[in-house]
Amino acid sequence: MKNRKRAAALILAALTVLILLCSCGRKKTSDIPDPTDAFYVYDAAEVLDSDTEEYIIGKNADLYKKCGGQIVVACINTTGAADIKDYAADMFNKWGIGSSSRNNGILILLSIGEDDYWVLQGEGLEDLIQSGTLKLMLDTDLEPFFAKKQYADGVRTLFDSLIAEFEQIYSISVAQLSINSVGSYTPEEADTAAAESGKFSLWTLIKTVSGIVVAVAVAVIIIVIIITIAVTVFIIIASVFSSGGGVRPPRSTFRGGININPHTFRPRNTYHGGNFNFGGTHHSGGFNFGGSHHSGGSFGGSHGGFSGGSHHSGGGGFSRGGGAGRR
Repeated sequence: MKNRKRAAALILAALTVLILLCSCGRKKTSDIPDPTDAFYVYDAAEVLDSDTEEYIIGKNADLYKKCGGQIVVACINTTGAADIKDYAADMFNKWGIGSSSRNNGILILLSIGEDDYWVLQGEGLEDLIQSGTLKLMLDTDLEPFFAKKQYADGVRTLFDSLIAEFEQIYSISVAQLSINSVGSYTPEEADTAAAESGKFSLWTLIKTVSGIVVAVAVAVIIIVIIITIAVTVFIIIASVFSSGGGVRPPRSTFRGGININPHTFRPRNTYHGGNFNFGGTHHSGGFNFGGSHHSGGSFGGSHGGFSGGSHHSGGGGFSRGGGAGRR
């Protein structure tokens, strides 16, 4: 009993240490800074010019009005001890990027101190703008400028590509509103009537039809497999019953017991017998001395001897001549 308690205490201590190590390696959500009044741009690293900031804010204002989407750009000096992926997820959730009903926001995070960046899309965009598409955009639109430390140019190029994706997905055209007409932003208190009306787009129609086609195809394949298995089992069962049932036992291959040739005294175990056979041959048992395939033996001749049975005859006889035993 004491050993069990000690083992349980050791396991609990190990789990506690593991949890502490994992929590120390990740920056808490409470350490994420609050967004600015403009919301769409956060530049603590001071790598973006004012024109780029106004461009991002003006486009976002119209984007959010028309579909609820938001593309937030955050440039920080460092993520601290946190991994940039975890930091981006915490910032995305804390700031509530994108429409709450569609979850269609995107965060562009640049960590200048770690010379790294990360782009995260909301769950509502995961099937519409997949991770592979985002990676291609990063490689072509952001990375060339980021490597040269031309952060503003890279951000703007990537931002324009993402705006084009939103326009295609929701069948809208995003304009750049004047910065003076935008004002400050409070999440979910802006006018979202158009965004929540669920404007039906061609892309949504294609996605819905494709999903139905795939579901039907999978269902048909499953039905065909089930029918095939059922028919195969039926054929196997029918063939077993039609064969008459039962299994014929294998024919014994044991043909005798001990077979010794008196001339060479070598053991023999052949079908047609030897000179001394104990245990019988194929059709007879008993004691056979001098027997052959078709006759009981005799004694005193070239083929003579004393026989107690053969393959086709039993009995035999005793003869002083050279003849074989009679039938």
